[in-house]
Amino acid sequence: MIRDGRYEGQSGGISVTLRVDADGSGVISADVFQVAADGRKAYLASARTAPGTKVALDDGTWPAIWQAAPAGKTTGSLALAQAAQADGGSVTFVLDAPLNGLPTQTEVVVPVERKDDALRELGLEIELEQNVPAPSPVIFQGVERTVNGCLRAAGFAVKDVGRQSPIPAGIAGAWDDSLLYTMLSDLMLITGDASLRARAWELHLLLLSRAAIPGLAGVMFDAEGLLQRQGAAVFTAGFQGATRDQKIIRTIVHELGHALNLAHRFERVVGRADSTSFMNYDWRYLGGGHEQDYWREFGFTFDADELTFLRHGPLTALIPGGEPFHSVRYWADGGGGHSPYAPEIPFDGYRLTLAAPDSGAVFAFGQPVFLKVTLENRTAAELEVERWVLDPKAGPLEILVRRRSDPPADPTAFTPIAQRCMAAMDSTATLTIPPGGAISNNLNLTFGSAGFTFAEPGEYDITPVLGLPARDPAGEPVQWVVTGEPLRVRITPPQGVAEERDAEVLHASEVGAWFALGGTDALASAGEALQGVRERRQAETGSHDPVVAAIVRTAALDAARPSIRFQDEEYVRRDGDPERAARLLAGLDARALRTFDPYTAQQTIALAAEYRSAAGE
Repeated sequence: MIRDGRYEGQSGGISVTLRVDADGSGVISADVFQVAADGRKAYLASARTAPGTKVALDDGTWPAIWQAAPAGKTTGSLALAQAAQADGGSVTFVLDAPLNGLPTQTEVVVPVERKDDALRELGLEIELEQNVPAPSPVIFQGVERTVNGCLRAAGFAVKDVGRQSPIPAGIAGAWDDSLLYTMLSDLMLITGDASLRARAWELHLLLLSRAAIPGLAGVMFDAEGLLQRQGAAVFTAGFQGATRDQKIIRTIVHELGHALNLAHRFERVVGRADSTSFMNYDWRYLGGGHEQDYWREFGFTFDADELTFLRHGPLTALIPGGEPFHSVRYWADGGGGHSPYAPEIPFDGYRLTLAAPDSGAVFAFGQPVFLKVTLENRTAAELEVERWVLDPKAGPLEILVRRRSDPPADPTAFTPIAQRCMAAMDSTATLTIPPGGAISNNLNLTFGSAGFTFAEPGEYDITPVLGLPARDPAGEPVQWVVTGEPLRVRITPPQGVAEERDAEVLHASEVGAWFALGGTDALASAGEALQGVRERRQAETGSHDPVVAAIVRTAALDAARPSIRFQDEEYVRRDGDPERAARLLAGLDARALRTFDPYTAQQTIALAAEYRSAAGE
């Protein structure tokens, strides 16, 4: 009988990687490649036994589903046969309909040989900031737990990749998204084994001391066309006490889980805050207030549906550099999904609103889209919320975007390129909204993990949705869902040849990420390309041109912060230039500020004063 494990084989121009997992998820899956004359492989499709079918290896043939891309699917079958030699066999597959050039209604037989107990291989590079120790093993239930061991239990054989380049202690002071993105880009480009422009089973992690944002425990980046689920960071300074080491291991595996396209368990759309998976937060367990229960039940593992996805999901859905983060609903595909842990109850005691710029809800083609989001307490009681409740990078706020078309398009959720994971470490993690009070934040919806949100001219409806944990009168957990009224915005087509040329620059992935990160030295070429757009438009329409205003504001943010580069085998720090940042923002008059939403305009005025003070003006 064929044993569980990973098998590989080739027949003619077809190569197969087979995963047999009868004793684990009860699934058999495969990736199929076309082999060129020079031996290079091109991915064709993935298959897995149909959800609901529990594999028993003495059966032989099972119904299967095939997938070549999110929209390319068909059905078929998989069959296994034992070979005479040990650890050998063959896989036979049939597709019911055409898919990416594979034969249809024809048996394809490929001999395979067993390679490993692990079902997949993953390269991992961990870079340490000096004075930050490597994660210590933890003994749990008499078993030593390590990062590599946890990934091995999930089905991955982990190997070291890249080469170590210790980061000088304190070189950043505290790390923000822009510095992290630059550092990951530099290290991955110089020390990594795989190209950042190609998908590969290779991940890179920075283990650092302190983040610029209080409570930030980890972050993962997914920028379409750039750093796509390939880099993450974890911050260790906030972890204290007896569970420190296990929290660090849990957080590292949590961030790597995001890089493999796993979502948070407590999210409204997933609905599993009762989970003790790596992908839950201890302070969000059972709706909050049950941290000790979480750690008592935590077993250094993923939930069943997550394990099935990690071991048998389609290659492009998991592989770093593949499909965008949060784009695969594995928790609801019949492979182990669950109903929400608590009922969703529409609640009108809180009001959620979006506001467009004072200049109106009409945006020029390529103009960065900033909106103001406000949560208002309309009850007679105080409301305690997470401090980051209105930050879609870190909190429960969802932004649904639907382009108006005929027939109507389905809404899509905006996913930022930085996924922040928070730890409720102290009292600063929450804030209180009094009756009749409100809090606000700005949203930069220009560019997300799937690319440009408003890539085409036309009208779009933008709807905010917020899920808040609560209790019903009987004390049972529920989730209040607050849905705001849609805000309709219009993106105008390019006005003439010059704006069409601008659009080619404004819709480059590097430019979108530059705006999303508030500038970054890793994408300095984007800032340079935008300088030409700024000069042309400013000469023609003035500094109040909305594209000009957005470029100037982002360039000021970029100029004000320090930069750290890894070049010629050494780390180089450049201090921020608040004087230059102040000069840039001085060029934005009241008319230019009207092109931003009211919150962003107010914050820009405050930043200008801060930069002037830092420059000694």
